[in-house]
Amino acid sequence: MKKIAFCFLIYDIINHEEIWNIFFKNIDTNKYNIYIHYKTNVPLKYFEEYKLKNCINTQWGHISLVKAQNILYTEALKDTQNEHFINISGSCIPLKSFDFIYNYLSTNSSYFNMMDIKGHNFLRCNDLLKYINKDYIKKSSQWCILNRKHTIKMIDNVDYIEWYSKMSCPDEHCYITNIYRYNLQDEIITTEGFKCEATTFVDHTPFHCHPKSFNEISDNDLIYLLQSKSLFARKFDKECNLLDNNKYINLISTLKL
Repeated sequence: MKKIAFCFLIYDIINHEEIWNIFFKNIDTNKYNIYIHYKTNVPLKYFEEYKLKNCINTQWGHISLVKAQNILYTEALKDTQNEHFINISGSCIPLKSFDFIYNYLSTNSSYFNMMDIKGHNFLRCNDLLKYINKDYIKKSSQWCILNRKHTIKMIDNVDYIEWYSKMSCPDEHCYITNIYRYNLQDEIITTEGFKCEATTFVDHTPFHCHPKSFNEISDNDLIYLLQSKSLFARKFDKECNLLDNNKYINLISTLKL
């Protein structure tokens, strides 16, 4: 039986841990694994047992994020039944039920949300030209979904870590660039930009460096996300009370509470 590896990369808490507990409730544990890399060790209510023991200090826009992600991948690959490796932040929420996601993901594919790499975005990659042909260098959201074949590729040879160590936001470049460097681009499913077709939705306001954080969301906007093609969404603050929305809870819950 195939499994999905949910790879959480968090600062200290999972903002909506209660929702994730509902998401996994009554799901066959032979269908998934949870792995959590944290920056600060704050006790979790439901998922404490899934924390990794070899976490490292991380910084935004730093190569440490790639190293932490690789630690998650290395641990998750130990279970040979893990077929997909989903990157999830502490501010993510599910937009679909576990069963929907489990059946939706194709074992033969990885999923990337591509971003524009022209102009100033390429300047950060100038140092990479010492190591990688310009045609291979791409940019995507960090919150991708890798299949097993591609995940093995990412940690089989990590010489590339040094190539990205001096640049800003290497997490947005290294995995998708490796896909093209290994000529695996025909094995990925891509979406473009900040749209609701991406596997992980984010509301990125133009001309701002950071995506919008939700401390509240209207019923109409939440329904819009639930009806989108996205499987997950971020960045949802702890204060955003999603538990009050029965439609949302019903949709993500196998129990149909």
